[in-house]
Amino acid sequence: MTMLRVAPFLMLFAACHNVPLGYEPKPEDPLDGYKGTYKEAGVNTEVDLGPKQEYLLSGYKALRDDHAKLEKDYKDLQDKFLASQLKLSGEGDSLVRERTLRTQAEAEVGSLQQKRRELEARILSLGIEKAKLEQSALLAKIAEMQRTLETVPGASGLDTPAAPAGGKE
Repeated sequence: MTMLRVAPFLMLFAACHNVPLGYEPKPEDPLDGYKGTYKEAGVNTEVDLGPKQEYLLSGYKALRDDHAKLEKDYKDLQDKFLASQLKLSGEGDSLVRERTLRTQAEAEVGSLQQKRRELEARILSLGIEKAKLEQSALLAKIAEMQRTLETVPGASGLDTPAAPAGGKE
């Protein structure tokens, strides 16, 4: 009995299955804007959108444009940041070189000042030695002159010129 009830449904299903719902165009048919049973869509196809869809579409386009602008700004800022970091790195290297050169220059200045002090001390000691030699030469000349005066006949204490004040008599 259940078979009798199911049989009409099976026959109906078989009949529906064989009936085509749409038709396919033949390959030689000209294209009239349709591919198969559907209208052909393309780049220039206009879509009838309602106000909500237009609002969403305009919001999407505005966000897409803002996103592209922000990405461009971000890339520009990244480039500026990298350039600033390179410049800062170069300045840091320059600062290190300058400090190294300054330290070397200060060490050289200290060395030259030490040599200068040594040379001034040597000049001073040579000046003192020269003064001693000149003093001994003058003392020797004075002693020579006194001996010459003592050996000269007829020289008396009256004929000699007056001694300078504060000197020996």
